[in-house]
Amino acid sequence: MFASYLSDCCQVDGQCSLLRFFLFPLADCRTGKDVSIENLHLGLTHVFESTFENLEGVAEYISHPAHVEFANEFLTALDKVLVIEYKPTTVNF
Repeated sequence: MFASYLSDCCQVDGQCSLLRFFLFPLADCRTGKDVSIENLHLGLTHVFESTFENLEGVAEYISHPAHVEFANEFLTALDKVLVIEYKPTTVNF
């Protein structure tokens, strides 16, 4: 997910990291702020990357009450949101 904040993001970032310990389908959760020198972010300044073992884990995570509660609070702090769900492909060079 890519996002830009309306308000202070520090508390929300910490809560995102805590979700990993409470929701089993969530294998990994990382956050970061845009540091690009190209300025092509279209106003989206933060990245939240969640990794799951399979697509069933994504569905379980999205409907879990802890995630729903977190998302409802989290979305109120955001100005813009772009969510991309994808299955990674390894590129061999």
